[in-house]
Amino acid sequence: MDAGSRGLADVNPVRSHPLVGRKEYIDAAVGALRGGSTGAVLLVAEAGLGKSVLAESIASTLADEMIVMRVHGSPSLSNVPYGVLAPYLVDLPDDPTNSQIAILRAFWAQFERLRAGRDLPLLLVVDDAHELDEATANVIVDLITANWAKVVASCRPRPGLPPAMMQLWYDSMAERFELEPLTRQSIGEIIEHTLGAQVLASTVHMFWTASEGNPLILNCLIRDALEEGVLVRKDGVWLLTGRLTADGPALKDLVRNQLLRRTSVEREALKMIALAEPVGLNALEATAGADMVQALVESQLVAVEDDGETNLCLRYPVFGEAIRSMVSASRSLQLRQQLSSYVDRQPASEASRLRMVRWSLDAGMTVPERQLLSAARQAAQSFQNIAAVNLAARIHDGALRPAARSVAARAQFNAGRYTEALRSIEAGSHFSGVVTATAGEVLLQLNIQHCLGPGHHPPLSDIAVLRDAALQRESTDEAVRGLYALDLAGEFGLLGAALDELEEVLLRGAEGSEADSLAMFLLAMRSDVQCAQGDPVAAQATLEKAGAHLGNHPGELFFFPEFLMFRRASALLDAGEWREAERLLSDYEETAGAALLTFGGSIEYLRGISLFRQGRLDQSFSVLRPAVEALRTNDPLQLLAPALAVASYSAARSGEVQQAQRLLDQSAELGSQGTETTSAFADMFTAAARDALVRGGSGLAELRDILSRSGTALPASTELQGLSLWLELDGGEATQAIEDLTAGMAGRWAKAWNLYASARTIVDPVDCLDAAETIHGLGTLRLARDCFARAAGLYEAAGDRLGARQAMARRDHCERALGERPGSESQSAPLPAVMLTRRERDIVTLAVEGLTDRQIAERLMVSVRTVEGHLYRSYAKLGIRSREELRGAAGL
Repeated sequence: MDAGSRGLADVNPVRSHPLVGRKEYIDAAVGALRGGSTGAVLLVAEAGLGKSVLAESIASTLADEMIVMRVHGSPSLSNVPYGVLAPYLVDLPDDPTNSQIAILRAFWAQFERLRAGRDLPLLLVVDDAHELDEATANVIVDLITANWAKVVASCRPRPGLPPAMMQLWYDSMAERFELEPLTRQSIGEIIEHTLGAQVLASTVHMFWTASEGNPLILNCLIRDALEEGVLVRKDGVWLLTGRLTADGPALKDLVRNQLLRRTSVEREALKMIALAEPVGLNALEATAGADMVQALVESQLVAVEDDGETNLCLRYPVFGEAIRSMVSASRSLQLRQQLSSYVDRQPASEASRLRMVRWSLDAGMTVPERQLLSAARQAAQSFQNIAAVNLAARIHDGALRPAARSVAARAQFNAGRYTEALRSIEAGSHFSGVVTATAGEVLLQLNIQHCLGPGHHPPLSDIAVLRDAALQRESTDEAVRGLYALDLAGEFGLLGAALDELEEVLLRGAEGSEADSLAMFLLAMRSDVQCAQGDPVAAQATLEKAGAHLGNHPGELFFFPEFLMFRRASALLDAGEWREAERLLSDYEETAGAALLTFGGSIEYLRGISLFRQGRLDQSFSVLRPAVEALRTNDPLQLLAPALAVASYSAARSGEVQQAQRLLDQSAELGSQGTETTSAFADMFTAAARDALVRGGSGLAELRDILSRSGTALPASTELQGLSLWLELDGGEATQAIEDLTAGMAGRWAKAWNLYASARTIVDPVDCLDAAETIHGLGTLRLARDCFARAAGLYEAAGDRLGARQAMARRDHCERALGERPGSESQSAPLPAVMLTRRERDIVTLAVEGLTDRQIAERLMVSVRTVEGHLYRSYAKLGIRSREELRGAAGL
């Protein structure tokens, strides 16, 4: 091979890149290029979406079938004819540019050297085709139309492909693929591939949201988060411990390169948008010019929002943060003065006001303290915790200082710094008795104290004392404290009685946002009572009413959205509404933003409980394991103890013995935590995990003791959970207790357990099979599996091999749905789409024994036509076509 050929091979090897979420594009593109009618594949996508990597993957797939050569578009050569082809034109005579034929010959000569006698066609990969000069584009089109080469070209949608190449698509000689941003699942795969270990689901969601599915931005965010130390690995799980920032070196370099491609006027406009976003279209056009603004929009660096007034913001919010970090204070002030007339008109949204306040402070301007307080409150509500604390610290007005302390406390609470949060709130005067606190402020303090342990819980009060406090309007906060204390203590009987007496009194005369806050709190407490009484369906309706009071209350510091969401999700799980619960959690994640740093572990805990109750123990453990690490960092609802306990038991039942023992030891070290209800819930799972690990030990006795312990009655769902653990570990002793308890409970979960407990005493296989089918329809797959197995045993004992075979097939179907390995018998038994009826089974059994249709009709005293009809329906259900196949299909 000559020097030219060796050099070409060294410069342009086929490079293989890891690619996620683009397989369908690769398959479609490769299929098109292998076909005879398609000469080119055109990949169109915004910058960073991976079109170049996709083109390389397509080339890698075809590397054994084609000789790959590359052309790279360049802005600096976009006006130079054939400039990007220079590496391939070493054999050109002097001044060849007036002859396109000479260019083609020189290019083809390089290809022949690289081919080195191999009978393979040419695949030309053209990167950044939107930067090609017209002459080069015409050469590439000639190669395609002459059938000399296949082409994979990537470009941005604006300015798009050169006209000559675009014409290929119009003439049906090319396939065009527009790449979409990566999905959350694909982003998760990339992050796990990059970090090499499991990643907390809420962390994946935050990276996906921040990057908007752009892998180039994602890689920058990952590198910066690692360097900053907010993306950490704990016990084999990666998670974010702080807010993703956009002022890291990797992202700033990316943004800086983007800015260098723009004119100086465009760069200044982008800085102005970043500092003031959203910026009114009219304001920016008056400052920078309409043509320039249009150019930025077409470049897809800027997005247009039309919410009553046309505004501009950066296409990627993280770009805005990066640009703001690169603008000096003096330049920031100059840009603000240029937009002074716009800035002076107060922006409509709280988020915009916060942005303006922070811009003013960054520019060295003075901001009135009331505006600082409003901005600090918005920062705390939107989980911008550092900004909230810093803004609150700037407030020195004695009248505003207590509110500023409350804001700082909420921000510290968001960040999981509960001791600092309590100090902040106690440093103010809201809770000294001088000023009556709002319901939200009382609840914030109570939840901060709750996170510091049982020793900080409020004392229980007599209902009469609470009633007297409620009747004195200035002491409403004491009534709220007392009611919440009953809730934390698990005294739901007393809580229900107190609500009956106090609810109307507390709401009487309350107005505005305080009335909404009180209504949400009281309805939430009522829902806890309803769940404790075994009626999660009624609790859902109550919480729907509470949600109607959320509205828009910019001054509210308490986390009412999460307060209600957690209760609603718990009620859905108690009712066995798994899909609705997942929909609720997913909807919350979609809009939560940085709130997932605070509540992400709580969300995953709820998912783990849902999977556990469905019987998906392996999946439950895989979700709860990272949830535990998230809750160690931030546990606003005090769920670490039950998460450790359920994870330990799930691990033990899934065969992960070492993991189970380690989690069990950690649970013992943690001690009592959370409310009385969650503490009892955790204790039951801890005892069950201990018994699952060491059968015959003390675990089962501890579980029984918890269930029979005198004192406060357990909530119905907690008692059912404990009884179900007892039944799983010890057999039938808890059966009757489960039947008795669930008979008075509402919801699908309780109904499934009631049927399962009843089915354990059923001796008729048909009734047992019917119960199993109903349980399966209720979504509790493990219970359904066990019930199908019992039905199979009953059929076998009755000598009905066909019924036993079908029941075992249903059992194996459940095991596959649970992700477990079915029993060996299932390997040869196809699952019928519909179970055979009793009559159909009788007829099939006789047919397998060799009886004719007429003999079967005489034996069963039915018509021959009836026998034929039943047989044909059985063939369809079993997936066969003839009588001869019956024995194998029916397992007889």
